Amino acid sequence: MTQHHEERPDNTMTGTTPRNPWDALVPTYERWMEPCSAVLAKAALDQAALSAGSAVLDVAAGTGALAVAAVERGHSVDAIDTSSSMVGRLTERLRPYSGCSAEVMDARDLRYGDDVFDAAFSILGVLDCGAQTANALAEMVRVVRPGGIVSVAQWAAPVGAPFLAPLARAVNRLNDPGLGEFVAPLSEYLKQSEIEHALSRAGCDDVRVETIQVPCVMPKPETFVDELHPIFRMHPQYLAAVSLHRDRFRMLLAEEVRALETGEHGHPIARAHIASARVTHDAAQAKPSLIKPSIIEAPHDLPGRRESARHG
Repeated sequence: MTQHHEERPDNTMTGTTPRNPWDALVPTYERWMEPCSAVLAKAALDQAALSAGSAVLDVAAGTGALAVAAVERGHSVDAIDTSSSMVGRLTERLRPYSGCSAEVMDARDLRYGDDVFDAAFSILGVLDCGAQTANALAEMVRVVRPGGIVSVAQWAAPVGAPFLAPLARAVNRLNDPGLGEFVAPLSEYLKQSEIEHALSRAGCDDVRVETIQVPCVMPKPETFVDELHPIFRMHPQYLAAVSLHRDRFRMLLAEEVRALETGEHGHPIARAHIASARVTHDAAQAKPSLIKPSIIEAPHDLPGRRESARHG
C-alpha cells in the first residue's frame, strides 16, 4: 500500500485507532514477523562483515531482530523506530548490554551528527518509504563514516511478507467485484538493479546485492486468521472481506495456508534481497536540503505501512 489506512485495535474490530497503529502490534510482530527478520538480519550482518566492536545503527528497528543480532556479535548498537511500543520492547531486550540504546525517531531526520557510525542497517524498512526512500537512505549515508557500510533488506515479490500470499489468493478467490483483485503492498525495489541504483545515488559504491531464501514460520491453518488478525486488519481488503464474507473467507484462507509450498524444515519459503554498499561521501556535501518531516510510520514489512511523502 502507498499510504496508511486506519484500522481498529481489537479483535472485534471496534474501538478507537491508536495514535501509532504499530504500537498495538508488538506481540504479534515479535512472534510471527521477527523470525523472518532474524534470518535477514543474520544474512545482512554476514554480508557486511564488520570489524569487531563496530558502532551500528538499526533504522526502522521494530522489535530488534538486527539490533539484538548485532549486539550479540559484540557491536555497539543504536536503534530507532517511530513506534514507542516497539522502542519500549527493544529497550528491554537491549538492557543487558552496555553502550546500546533505542529511541523514537524519524528515519528521514536522524538526530545524529555526520560520520558517527561504522554501519547503518534497515531490515524491511526504509526501502518501503515510497517517495521518501531516497531521503531516508541519504540520512543513513550521512551518519555513516566514509568507508563504512549501509545495508538494506527488502522482499523480492510484490506481495511482500509471506503470510500475505494466502491472504492475496483468498481475496482473489472471493471474486467479489466490490473488493477487486488483491492490491499487493510492494511495487518498488523488488529488483536488484533498483536497489543498486538507490544506494549509488545515496552516496555509496561497491554495491553488493544477493537474493536469499527465507523460511517463514506460519500459524496453523486453523488459527491463521486469529493469530494474524492484528496485522491483517491494516489491509482494507481484509477488513472488507471479513465483513462481507466472514465464514467463506476464513475457510479460503485456511485452504490457502494448507496449499503453501514448504521447504525442508516445513516452513513456507520467501525470497528477499540483501544489499550492502560502502559509503564514499563527504557528509556535509551529501546531505540533501530537506524540509523537516513530520513523523512517519516506520515500516515493519506490513501492509499499509508507508506514510505519504516508514518495519525492522
